[in-house]
Parts: sequence; structure tokens; C-alpha cells
Amino acid sequence: MKLFASLFLFFSCFVLQAQDFSAVDQKVGTYPKHYASAEGLASQIAKDFTTESEQARAIFTWLAKNITYDLQRFYQGNTKVNFSYTDQADFQRKLAAVNAHSVNETLRTNKAVCEGYARTFKKVAELLNIPCLFIGGYSKAAINDIGNIPPQEDHAWNAIKIGNTWKLVDVTWGAGHSENKQWKPFFDDYFFFTNPNEFALTHLPADKEFSFTNKKVGLKEFYSTPLFSKAFFKNKLQLEAPNQGKLVVASGSTIDFKMGLIPEGVTLHYAFRDTMRPQVIEPVCSGSSCSFSIPFSQTNNTELFIIANRKTALHYKVQVKK
Repeated sequence: MKLFASLFLFFSCFVLQAQDFSAVDQKVGTYPKHYASAEGLASQIAKDFTTESEQARAIFTWLAKNITYDLQRFYQGNTKVNFSYTDQADFQRKLAAVNAHSVNETLRTNKAVCEGYARTFKKVAELLNIPCLFIGGYSKAAINDIGNIPPQEDHAWNAIKIGNTWKLVDVTWGAGHSENKQWKPFFDDYFFFTNPNEFALTHLPADKEFSFTNKKVGLKEFYSTPLFSKAFFKNKLQLEAPNQGKLVVASGSTIDFKMGLIPEGVTLHYAFRDTMRPQVIEPVCSGSSCSFSIPFSQTNNTELFIIANRKTALHYKVQVKK
């Protein structure tokens, strides 16, 4: 009997790094901007680097710096790849062909959505004999994501096994970001070997085993929390409350925060979307915790930003309570 398969390509497509990879990044910066095959890139990396960590970093750096996110393809919407198969062996053969096509297109065009980044990372890693997973799942990066569960998986990333430990990698988020519907290249190695507990606040794998954390959350909980930016983690902040991303607040009241002890040298501000004039936060700290209250006088729904050392750390929706 002939069966039928539909594959969705994912288009929407955080331990902080202690190892110094600057020498790897510098060497990869001398590589060609284009490789005709994954084998070519893998061969070059194998010549220059011997440790698995360095080789993984070289893959990440080359892809993040040379593959442009395909916004046009993203805005066209999800593409469904259909194929028929007769048995499991036939399915695996045709699935491999689909995946290989994704890698070849990424290298041929130097463009990709998250599917292409993650498939290509996995292919090159495997050519270097490094165990690597392609992980499909969900991401949370924009304010409208709070409270809105997408109808299907919308992102893809990788986990790579170094020694006996699985390390998380998101090349797509390490390559740049969209701004006013234009792609802005920006190499960000925060998304290389990211702490799994931090990564889990912005990435949710379809298979919860691949979160590599002890806490397993569902879709509803994942999309109910505020947006956490890397400044939150880099400044070693700890949020106790409010831990819901959508706040319902009466005009004329306050929004009360409780956090872990704020590290010395970290300055906090807040700002609302409609004013965007940052105001200083003066926390009251006792023992291992700090608290502060933000006055709320807006009469329209808005957004709240908590800013740490001039970078957004937390982002909330705020609805005026009627």
C-alpha cells in the first residue's frame, strides 16, 4: 500500500560561553564566502581544527556570518513538501533526499530559513563525526508571541554532543535579526553552547527530551511568560514575579516586581511603549531578594520594558484593567 507524508519546513525561524573562540572565529573569517558542498566546508574545518568544540564553533561561525536569512521566503509562508512512499525504507530514503536538498540549497544560494541553517549545521557536524541533532519546535521572540500558540512548529535548531554533554546551538539567531522587514546581519555567539535553562525560556522543542533541562513545560506555559532577552541572563538577573507575560493593571496603580539580589554594577530602568522615556528603578533589597514598584498611569494598552545596563532584559504586554 502506498502511504503519504507531508513535511513542514520551519521558517520563523541560551552555560554562557567560558571558552575563548576568538582564534577560531578569526581563522574562519579567512574562509571563502561560498562552498559548493558541505563536504568542502567540513574538509576545510578538519584541516584547521582538531577538537570537537573548535570544529563545532567553526561551523557555527561560518554559517552565521555567510548565510543570509531568506526573509522573502519567510514572508511567503510555510512550504509543505509532499511525497509518497511504499515502506519505511523508502520513507527514510526520500526523507534523506529532502534534507539533502535543504543543505544544497543553503550552500548554493547562501540563503536559508532556520530549516536550512539547522540542516546544514547537522550535515557538516556529521561529516566531522560529531553527533548532532536537528531539533524542531517553537520559539518566542516577539511581543505578539505572548499568549499566542502557533498552529504548528515554527523554528529549528541543533544540539551537538561534545564529550558526554549535549550543547545547544541556534545558528539562525546567531546570524542576525529582522528590522523593518530587512535582514540585519549581526554575529551573536550567545546562541552557541547556550545554558539549557536559559535557552528553554525562548525555545521549546516538540520532543521535550531535547530541552536538556529537568523542567518540562507545555505550550501554554511556554507562551504565557514574558519575553526574556540575553541582557537578563548576562546581567545575572533572577525574576520571581510577575512571571506572566500579560499583565492586567488598573490605571493609577503600580506593577510590583520581586527579583533575586541584583548584582553590583547593574543599573535598572523601565519604559512603556507609548512614552519610551526610561525611568530609573531604585530597588529595595534585603537578604537575597530585591523589590520595586512601577507606577502605572496609562489609559491604553501598552508594553513594559525592564532595561538592564541600557539593554532590554524583560518585555511585557500590559492591558488596562477596566
